[in-house]
Amino acid sequence: MALIVVCEDDDATRLMISAILTKAGHQVEAFSDALAGLARLKEGDAELLISDVRMPGKDGFELISQLREDKTLLELPCILLTSLKDRAHMRVGMTSGANDYVTKPFQPSELLEAVQSQLKRAMQLYILHSDEAMRKVDTAVGQRTDELIEHYEKRLERELQSRWQRSDTSSVQLRGSMMACGLLQQEAWLAALSSAQMADLARQFFNKVADSAALFHAEHLQFVGDGLLIVFDASKDTPSMHHAGRVRKLLQSMNTIRSSMQAYVQEHLAPNCAMQLPPFAYSMVVHEGQLSLGKLDGVTGGIEQLVPVGQDVQLLSKLLKAAQSLNWPALFSPAAVAHWKSVGLEQSYSDQRDAKIGEQTLRLNRAE
Repeated sequence: MALIVVCEDDDATRLMISAILTKAGHQVEAFSDALAGLARLKEGDAELLISDVRMPGKDGFELISQLREDKTLLELPCILLTSLKDRAHMRVGMTSGANDYVTKPFQPSELLEAVQSQLKRAMQLYILHSDEAMRKVDTAVGQRTDELIEHYEKRLERELQSRWQRSDTSSVQLRGSMMACGLLQQEAWLAALSSAQMADLARQFFNKVADSAALFHAEHLQFVGDGLLIVFDASKDTPSMHHAGRVRKLLQSMNTIRSSMQAYVQEHLAPNCAMQLPPFAYSMVVHEGQLSLGKLDGVTGGIEQLVPVGQDVQLLSKLLKAAQSLNWPALFSPAAVAHWKSVGLEQSYSDQRDAKIGEQTLRLNRAE
């Protein structure tokens, strides 16, 4: 129930109003003049004002006008009490900010009906303002989240570019483990998603793969065709970490990335898509070989790009297309299988989608 402030100079009327409201379950604080009532209202916890129009000193119109000048009391519901002969002046009361009025003499039910109506209206306004405030908070949080994501992605891009940027003007030779990854069922995704959604899906996936590749100290990362080329340089091996071991750690992290991407698809893409989306899946290809990074300079010298070339790059690209066409999650080239065995690593890939992946991979390797 509500805390109601009553301003009424007539003792009998003030006691009657207090009794009616108290019996209805409300908490009542009654005053015989407007100044005392105004001082109590400024304490801030009252939920409704009931005021007589005619009072000594400050009348009801002046009391409400003064309330409306206070931002904290601007929306406090106010009910004026007036006699029949004062009804012609009620337009003044409404103009000054009163929400309702009750004419003397009144029945208890009339007063309670007016009180309940104003309290209900105040609650509706409170809920409306709360919802609006929450929407503003959600919007602000969403904007800040987008800003942080954009800041993170730009920082990651700068860090990756700094890590993989080379000052060499000639070609650079890299030898070690080469990987390529790409999306499976691309035709199904392209049919179901708009170009913007497809770009967002690819960006999310390749950003996550790039994060993991950087974590395991990849030497070079670059898009080749519709896949992402990742190189782990053998010259950076240490006694405790072989480049093939870093490849295996990246492969082990891919299931976590797939689960994260599936959750992203269900939350952000599926609700806005009319077609049923395929399960999120990827293909990873591993090869042991070497490549050259040739620098392509623009005509004016303002465009520079490293271009991976060599037979091993071409083979990796073919293997990725083969794995995607066969809907396989992982594929090892014969060179990768032989190298992993030579350094004592298991040539295996754990994925529940294909229990026979190892056997099928070896068959494809021989055919290639």
